[in-house]
Amino acid sequence: MSDDILPEPEGIQRALLIAVEKATGFPNLPQAHRDVAKMRDFLMNFRGYHPENIVIMMHHNSVSPRLYPSKANILREIDLIVKHTSQHDRIFFYYTGHGDQVTCKHHTEADNMDEAILTYTGKRIIDNILKERLVDPLPHGAKLFALWDCCHSHTVLDLEHSNCNGLWRTPFKVLSDLARKTKSLGKRLSSSILKDSCDGRFSSKDDSQSRNVSFATDGVDLCKVSSPDSYLPPCSFNCPMTLPENQVKAYVVSLSACKDNELAYDDNATGETVTKFFIEYLEQNPRPSYSELLCYIRGKVNDITRRRIQAPIKPASKTAHYPHRLQRLSENEVEIEGWPKCDHYSHCDDGNDTSTLSSQQPSYSSHYRMDMSQIVEF
Repeated sequence: MSDDILPEPEGIQRALLIAVEKATGFPNLPQAHRDVAKMRDFLMNFRGYHPENIVIMMHHNSVSPRLYPSKANILREIDLIVKHTSQHDRIFFYYTGHGDQVTCKHHTEADNMDEAILTYTGKRIIDNILKERLVDPLPHGAKLFALWDCCHSHTVLDLEHSNCNGLWRTPFKVLSDLARKTKSLGKRLSSSILKDSCDGRFSSKDDSQSRNVSFATDGVDLCKVSSPDSYLPPCSFNCPMTLPENQVKAYVVSLSACKDNELAYDDNATGETVTKFFIEYLEQNPRPSYSELLCYIRGKVNDITRRRIQAPIKPASKTAHYPHRLQRLSENEVEIEGWPKCDHYSHCDDGNDTSTLSSQQPSYSSHYRMDMSQIVEF
């Protein structure tokens, strides 16, 4: 086995797992606590993590109050795990809960929006802080894999490469004028839809129950999406690769449940979540490539999206849809026809992606451009 695949020495594996089932001012997420328990068991039984090196944070009577996921507690635990990380160690960071976007006040975001995660008290931790505390202090040679099962999470770590780590894809038939004008956006959403190059078909089940939905809001339009054509991000599909011997920072990979301008959905009828898709695929395929893992998760998420879009909107019903973020879905829903199957060898880059609030595309970001054929490591 070559040195560039496994470092010498191998180092210690540590995990910080955070579940926010209830956040003040946001709807409950009934899968969150179940998913964090499943993630702990998966890491121990399938990835060799020792229980003493796994910290779980959630607001539950089985957990010490010092590990309730408040802002102060989360940042303290991030600082601790980073402090104890040395050159060859690996960190697995996991957050399931609510994601959000707020206006960027420091002019460091191309879309003028900061991504943020919610604590159980309803406070936000923005991307700049997460990068400053979780990423920047890591030593060269350390590895961090972060999984975000929440809305608006693609660049929640503000990593340099967020557009060049996608699957190659090709456009299919796009209907014009799909999206309605919304109060929170003040403009029409882009209606371009793409299909992934992964192998497999969308589910034909149209009677599946999706998440519950609430159309109430806190009166503040926090979610705003800039036009995909309004700026050119510094990262594009043709970013160069950096050889391992030329890498001077920690190797950081972030897998998000959706793009920055998208909501993430669970299916409470089936219990399906991005977390469960992640776990089930890696249990069955212990050594997939990054592209294989992403392709599988996107295919499963597309099944939920299809059921959600085809289901009738029932604002007062407990069987409608619940995103990971409170949002006026009745104003943002679009209708899509001709939902495609995946074609395995169709190619174009993720750089022409124009996702909307009605789509959901799990995606990677990273410190260095990823080799998508590499084996998933954490």
